Amino acid sequence: MSQAEDARRYKFFGTELRMFFWLWAIFFLLAAVFGYKSSVWFSMFFLLLLILMVLFIRWDSVYHLIIITPEKLVSEKVNWKRLTTSFTYISWGDVEKVITHAGGPFNLIKVTQIESRGHAPVKVYSFMEDYFHFLEDLTRQVDPSRVDKLTRDLITGRADF
Repeated sequence: MSQAEDARRYKFFGTELRMFFWLWAIFFLLAAVFGYKSSVWFSMFFLLLLILMVLFIRWDSVYHLIIITPEKLVSEKVNWKRLTTSFTYISWGDVEKVITHAGGPFNLIKVTQIESRGHAPVKVYSFMEDYFHFLEDLTRQVDPSRVDKLTRDLITGRADF
């Protein structure tokens, strides 16, 4: 098996889902503009939803792609202001800790943080496409003593996604 076949790619959202969110953002913008005549509060509510949707889309666009190979973890970060893409390469020997935190309403959102020597931490969120398989592949590559309990519990099914 070649190195390219060993690489596994994980995207936060696909293009189709991102377009769906942009359509909702446009709907919220139109509702805010045309709802202003009937009620200012109605318009402000949809303006708030529009801002939250745009922030959510931007949050997804910052960390767009994670690639796992047998030698390293590659994180692609998109900078929309400069229209550039930067990659972070972390070899598996440099990984110090893999920590998962639960947050959001009812602790539904999980954030897995990969800390390494010489690199900024890489954060991966549970709304990523195929998050469960990402955690499995990640823990297969990292030394088991460096993975926290919540991450192991998510993989074995003792904690809820």
